[in-house]
Amino acid sequence: MTRGNKEIASTQAYLPISEIKEGVVVLKDNSLRAVLIVSSVNFALKSEQEKDAIISSYQEFLNSLTFPIQIVASSKKLDLSKYIQSLKELATSQGNPLIKVQTEEYAGFIEKLLQYSNIMEKRFYVVVPYFPAGVNIEGGIKDLLGKKQKVPAGSFEDNKKKLLDRVDRVIEGLTAVGLRCSTLSTKDLLELYYTSYNPDTAQNQRLADIESLDQKVITKSESKKENEAV
Repeated sequence: MTRGNKEIASTQAYLPISEIKEGVVVLKDNSLRAVLIVSSVNFALKSEQEKDAIISSYQEFLNSLTFPIQIVASSKKLDLSKYIQSLKELATSQGNPLIKVQTEEYAGFIEKLLQYSNIMEKRFYVVVPYFPAGVNIEGGIKDLLGKKQKVPAGSFEDNKKKLLDRVDRVIEGLTAVGLRCSTLSTKDLLELYYTSYNPDTAQNQRLADIESLDQKVITKSESKKENEAV
């Protein structure tokens, strides 16, 4: 698409993500990322002995790492639309009139509660990176100045295996702290990035199922052809 003599770049051009496949995020600098969702611990309710044990285990985990990780805390408005809908369906199929009324009233109570108060949901993520041989680990301003990206050594499968080895080490370390971890799938990653980059839109417009996302990504050459046609 063009405006006058200026070419208008698509939103995709401003995102650092090249593609997401097989539960792995591939960035435009050819480095890989895996994302873990991690449970939390109510530290304040622990005894002093338990607190010391958690801190000690966490220190050992950090000191054992030979690669960087990123810890992300995400807060968003809690979406209970599916839960409310399930309550309404349950009330409709309920044979006992008294229980039916109580279920409908409970669903209405939750709807009003969400209207007058912002109930937030907090989630914690750990991002594990892998930079294949030949990829610049620094990135940053050098890339913005137009430095040519290096081609990564090894196939995607080989680099993915090395990334997952790091993921296993992180899971092992966090499990020792008393946390539960789970690697995000491709669908989970799409939903995470969709809600992160579109926080307002995501509240009213949910991402379509991954199976229905059959529209291919527009490549640079294809985009150029379309612009010339316009």
